[in-house]
Amino acid sequence: MMLQLSRQTVRRAWQPYAGAFVALACGIVLIATTVTLVGSVDASAGQPGVTMADRAQLDDLAAMFGFMAAVSLFMAVFVVGSTFGFVVATRRRELGLLRLIGATPRQVRRLVLGESAVVAVLATVVGCVTATALTPVVLWLLQARGITDLDLQAPAPWVAWAIAAPCGAGVALVGCWRASRRASRVAPIAALQEAAVERRRPSVWQLLIGTCCAAAIVATLVVATRMQPLFALVTAILLPEVIVIGLMCFGGVLFPFLAGLLARPFVGRNVSARLARDHVRAGSRTPAALAAPIVAISAIAGSMIVALGFTADWTTALDRAQLAAPLVVEAGDPTVLAALADDPTVAVADAQRPVQLRLGAEGDLEDVEAVDVAAATAARGLHAVRGDLEDLHGDTLAVSETWVFDAGKDLGDSVRARVDGKMVPLRIVAVVSDAPDLYGDLLVPEDLVSEQLRDLEPELVFVVPRDGVPVATARTSIERSLSGTHSRLLTSDEWIDQVDQETRAANNVGLWVLLGPAGLYAGIAIVNAILIGASQRRRQLRVIRLLGATREQVRRMAVWEAGLVGAAALLVGGLVTGLVGWLVRRATTADVPDVTMTVPWLPLTGVVITCAGLAVVAALVGARGALRA
Repeated sequence: MMLQLSRQTVRRAWQPYAGAFVALACGIVLIATTVTLVGSVDASAGQPGVTMADRAQLDDLAAMFGFMAAVSLFMAVFVVGSTFGFVVATRRRELGLLRLIGATPRQVRRLVLGESAVVAVLATVVGCVTATALTPVVLWLLQARGITDLDLQAPAPWVAWAIAAPCGAGVALVGCWRASRRASRVAPIAALQEAAVERRRPSVWQLLIGTCCAAAIVATLVVATRMQPLFALVTAILLPEVIVIGLMCFGGVLFPFLAGLLARPFVGRNVSARLARDHVRAGSRTPAALAAPIVAISAIAGSMIVALGFTADWTTALDRAQLAAPLVVEAGDPTVLAALADDPTVAVADAQRPVQLRLGAEGDLEDVEAVDVAAATAARGLHAVRGDLEDLHGDTLAVSETWVFDAGKDLGDSVRARVDGKMVPLRIVAVVSDAPDLYGDLLVPEDLVSEQLRDLEPELVFVVPRDGVPVATARTSIERSLSGTHSRLLTSDEWIDQVDQETRAANNVGLWVLLGPAGLYAGIAIVNAILIGASQRRRQLRVIRLLGATREQVRRMAVWEAGLVGAAALLVGGLVTGLVGWLVRRATTADVPDVTMTVPWLPLTGVVITCAGLAVVAALVGARGALRA
C-alpha cells in the first residue's frame, strides 16, 4: 500500500525528485564507466599477442583507473547522499500535512523510503544503460587523447551493472533513510507554519564522524615531518576526501557563517546582497547542499594538481642534485655500450637496463634494474642510506626507502624471486635513497640476471668523461663513436629538462583521467543542487515580491546567494589544497632542500572559474523559473 502511494507521489509531484534522479543516474553512469575501464584492462591482458611492454602499460592503466574509480565512487556517494537528504528536507510542510491527517511516523518513513526506492530503480536502469552505450566512446577517447595506444576490449556489461547498481541505489536509500528519520519526527503543526527554522546543530552521528576525520587529519600532520615524498603524494590523494567528509559534517554551521562573513563588505551598499546574506545565514540545508559538490571537487582537484606539480619539482631537483654524469645517451642500438667502451674520452658508461622478475611463487612480474654498483655510484650518485652496496652480488637485492615503507620489509630480510626458472631467496643488503628518474625501487646485481642481459638493449647510458677531458670534447668524440647507431646524446641538463617536461605532460594526462569524469559529475551536481533549491523557494520569493522587491532584485539576490555560498565553498577548498600542498612541500624539501616551487595557477584558476560560473548561471536559471512559476 505504501509503495503504491510512494509511486503515485513521485508521478504526480516529480519536481522535487527530478534533481535527485539526475544526480543518482549520473552517479551510476560514473561508477559503471570506471568499473568498465578497470575490466577492460583485465579483458585486454588475456588477449593473445600481448607483449611484456603491453602488460606493463596495462598495469599502469589499471593503477590509474583504480584511482579514478575511487575518486568517482567518492564523488557519487557524497553527492547522491547529500542530494536525497536535501530533497526530503525541503518537503517539511507536505510531510506535516500527512501527519495532520493521521499518518503515523512509521508510515511517513515508509512513504519517504518508498519514494526514494522508486527513483533509485528508475535512475539505476537509466544509468546502467547509458554507461553501456557510452563505453565505446570512452575507450575511443582514451586512444584519441594519447592515454594508450592499445586496443582495449570492453568486458561484458554485467559486472559493471552488478557493482554500480547496488552502490548507487544503496547510497540513495541510506541517504534517504537518515532523512526519513527526521521526516517521521515532523510535527503536524508544520503543515500550518509559513516558516520554519532549520536545525543547524550537528547530529550525534555527524559529531562522531566529524571528530574521527579531525583525529585522522591531526595524526597526518603529526607524522608529516617523517613522511616520505612518494608516500606524501599518496596521502595528498586520499587526505582531501577525509577532510571534505569532516567539513560537511559541520556544513550546516560552517558555510552559512563563512558566507555571512564574505557578504559583510557588500550588505551596506546592496539590498540584494543583504537579502542573500540574511537568507543564507537563516538556512543550513540549502547552503550545505550547494557547497557540497563545490568543496569536494575544488579540494580533490586542487590537491591533486598541486601535489603532482610539487612532486615533479622534487624529482627534478633530485635529478640535478644526484646525477654526476654530465652526458646522457638515449640508446638506439645494442652496440652502444661497445662503442662507448672503445671511446678514449669515456671513463664510465653506466647503462640503465630494466628486466622483469616474478617476486613470490604466485606474484606478478616486477620491474627490477640490473646495476653495476661502481658505475652507478660514479654516474648516478647511487648510495646506500643503510647497509652496504659492496655486498650487492649473487643472490642479493637493494631496495629504495619507499619500497621498504610500502612492502614492510627491511635490511636483512629476504624476497623470494623466480630466476632462470628457479625460486631464489634474495637477501636485502642495502637500502638506497629514492631517485625515481635515475633508478628503480628494486636493484639486482648484473651476475644474477646475466642471461636476460645478454641480448638486452639499454634504455639510457650515463656517461662520465675521463679526468681532464672537457665535456665539450667528450661530447664531440662520443657523437662520432655513436654515428649510425640511431642514438641521441644529451647533456645532463637537457636530459633533466626533457624528463621534467615528459613528467608534467604525463601528469596532465593523468589528471584528465582521474578528474575528468568526476569534474563533469561535480558540475552537474552544482547545477542540480541550485535548481532543486530554487524550485523549493517559490513561496519565499512570492513573499519577497509582495514586500516590494522587483524581479531584477530577486534575480540579483539569487546570484548573490549562489556567489556567497560558492565563494565560501571555494575558500574552504582552497584551504584544503593549501594544507595538502604544504604537506607535500614539507616532505620533498626535507629530502632535497633546494626544491623550486612551481604552483600550477592556470588549472587551479580554471577550477575556480568553472565552479563559480556554473553556480551563477544555474542561480539565474533557477530564479527565472521560480519567478515565472
